[in-house]
Amino acid sequence: MDRWNNADTTLLCAALLFLAAVGFRILYPESVATEGFLFVTEAAMVGGIADWFAVTALFKKPLGFPFHTAILPNRRAEFVNASTTMVQQEFFSRRTLFKKLDHIDFLPLLIQFFERQETKHFILLEILSALKKYFSSIDKLAQSRIIATKLRRELENIPTEKLINGGGTWLKESGKDVEIFVASMKTFKAIAEKPKTRDKIQELLEKFAAEKTQSAGAFSMLMAGLAQMLNFVNYEEAAEIMQVQLIKFLDELSKNSPIQRKTLEECRLKFSALAETSEFKDLIERLQIDLAGTLPLDETVEIAMTRFESQILSIELNELLPVAQDSKNLGAVLIETLIELYDKFLANLKSDTPTKKAVEKFLGELKSRATLYAQPLIGKVAKSALERMTPEQLNSLVYDKAEQDFVWIRMNGSIVGSIIGAIIFLIIKTVS
Repeated sequence: MDRWNNADTTLLCAALLFLAAVGFRILYPESVATEGFLFVTEAAMVGGIADWFAVTALFKKPLGFPFHTAILPNRRAEFVNASTTMVQQEFFSRRTLFKKLDHIDFLPLLIQFFERQETKHFILLEILSALKKYFSSIDKLAQSRIIATKLRRELENIPTEKLINGGGTWLKESGKDVEIFVASMKTFKAIAEKPKTRDKIQELLEKFAAEKTQSAGAFSMLMAGLAQMLNFVNYEEAAEIMQVQLIKFLDELSKNSPIQRKTLEECRLKFSALAETSEFKDLIERLQIDLAGTLPLDETVEIAMTRFESQILSIELNELLPVAQDSKNLGAVLIETLIELYDKFLANLKSDTPTKKAVEKFLGELKSRATLYAQPLIGKVAKSALERMTPEQLNSLVYDKAEQDFVWIRMNGSIVGSIIGAIIFLIIKTVS
């Protein structure tokens, strides 16, 4: 408003022409032309001054005139409220925002964002940083006791039948029962190969023979003694033969042979029958309770948490992905797991899965809520920005947006004033 413009030039020209017309009128008082020229220039100057006054009165007091001037600064509150309403209800109405947002599919943008390596690295670093803070702040002793108590409770609450059936099924499906059977046969074979085993067999044969002889009478005892004296019965050789046969039998059971498979199947049947008995169930239940009570879970959990914390804290943030690929400690395993989960989540977003549908539903609700909250927020932001502006800044904001229009209004005042002055002059001369 303080810069010289075309309207000021027009008004200055009108004033100079008016002065020239006054001079010509003084020099040629009887001339109709000078009278008309003076009438037109006077009207042009008055129209220009009137429009200058009107435009200037919108923003400040022209020549200090106090009545109904400086309209914008004086009606600041009304202007701010009207502008806020216009922005909120016309430019950014809820219907307009909904129409604009309906054409935007946020899911591809979200997928593109998550596919960036920088985003993946940033999210993993944030998770790792949160884990570091968490493990540094918790009381590991108290937490280990809580976890150990929960583990004991879970172990004690496992149904006995489920434990037996599950254990049997796992042994059979994993082949562990075969491994246990073969290992047991090899252990028995090693015991059977020892000399004291042969001595024990001989001792049992002699004891058995003595018991049978005594129960059979005096004649049997006499015949048994005679047979032993004549070496008809040699307990040492019999024990050695039985030991050799026992070793062969155990060796056969240790191999994948028909007798092994048959024996193993018989053992499974016997175990299944044994598992149905109440005595066996009571035994397993007592073992379960005793095991849950005697296991050093508190110390184990605390050691595991301490070790896990040290390995988590040892990973450098800027070396997150290389550590996760090269190292095999617990911390790196966790990071590898997080990477796998991140990649799986990203793959689910790209395919037609419940994850994608859930994210789309969330984005739709978020878009709707954002629109509902953004529309009044836009008005508040606009109002806050306008209220913080000084009167000079507010004047400049309005004037700068329509400066050329205000200049033309002032120029039109001089132009229209001169035209109207000429018409009035002609009417006056015509009538007179």
